[in-house]
Amino acid sequence: MKFKWLLLLAIFCFLFLSGCTHDMNRREIDEINFIHVMGIDYSEGNFIITVVYSSGSGADKEGGGSGKEEVSKGQGVTPYDAYVDLKLKNKKSISIANTGYFIIGERACSKGINTCIDFLSRDETTKMDSLIFVTKGVDAAEFIEDSMEEEQIIHEDLQAVEQKQKELVTRNDNTLINILNEIENEKSSVIIPYLITEEKAFLLKGYAVFDNLVLVDYLDMETSSGVNFFKNIVREFPIYLEDDVFLSILYTRSKVKSELDNKQIKVVINVDFETMVKEVLSDESIFNKKELDRLTIKQNEYIIDIMRKATNYSIVNGRDILQIARLIENQHTSKWSDYEENWEELISEIQYEFVVNSKISKSFIFGKER
Repeated sequence: MKFKWLLLLAIFCFLFLSGCTHDMNRREIDEINFIHVMGIDYSEGNFIITVVYSSGSGADKEGGGSGKEEVSKGQGVTPYDAYVDLKLKNKKSISIANTGYFIIGERACSKGINTCIDFLSRDETTKMDSLIFVTKGVDAAEFIEDSMEEEQIIHEDLQAVEQKQKELVTRNDNTLINILNEIENEKSSVIIPYLITEEKAFLLKGYAVFDNLVLVDYLDMETSSGVNFFKNIVREFPIYLEDDVFLSILYTRSKVKSELDNKQIKVVINVDFETMVKEVLSDESIFNKKELDRLTIKQNEYIIDIMRKATNYSIVNGRDILQIARLIENQHTSKWSDYEENWEELISEIQYEFVVNSKISKSFIFGKER
């Protein structure tokens, strides 16, 4: 009897695994081009997919492959149609199972971020932690082709951008899975980091803003940093005071609470942070209680000003870049329906209050203290 159960179990496992086998798995690795980077653009009524892969990518798909980087394109009336065209043109099978970065051109963003990435969410091989970036002012294909002309390795450049992100924030919220989650919240704006090219490098300059899922604006770095304080993801942030004192945030914690009074919404953000002195260009000593207290007040005001850039943008433009709608829905579930219908009108009426506490840690000093 035990033998029969083991036999049945073995047959079930065999049938199950056989049924889950995808055609891709029946191919040799060197017959597949694993895409490192995919660009999505829109031009003259068609979407254009531009992909980068290494000619020797099959040998080491986890490490990004070895060999010369190659570019291939496809176009169609939808992003998926363009992807199908790309696959038909390519001599080998195409796989996005190892694609770490999707960059979306400005004109494609104007057609809707949901339109651009819908087909990615429906492919069972897509890495849901892949990162999405917007290219400001140019098509993604131009980003890719310019990089190739400069003999740069684009996926390594984007890895460097990702590393820079991790130095500034505690998590990267521009993953595919997170963007898909934000798209579901129709009351709030979707924000995605945008890139520019400068001196043979890709630079992060802030967030691209999508209202009703269509690209409408770009935030500068300070306003984007204000958003990050609301999101409680700041890892490191420089503070430049007029006293020729330069500090850097070493630790921060933010808590956001909403209060409802009839139709008036009040949002209170509590921020605790700690800084370290990085540079002192003044001849005056700052490491005494009086000066440290004065600098603490100034750095608190500095961070409040940064956060106000984000709240003022939301109020003036009527765009919920801070996802206050989701905050209220989560904190006041039973009352959210009273605000939901007229949310677009209420965004500009929200009152914000900032409660900031901080301290300055003394830096290591070699030689005589100023």
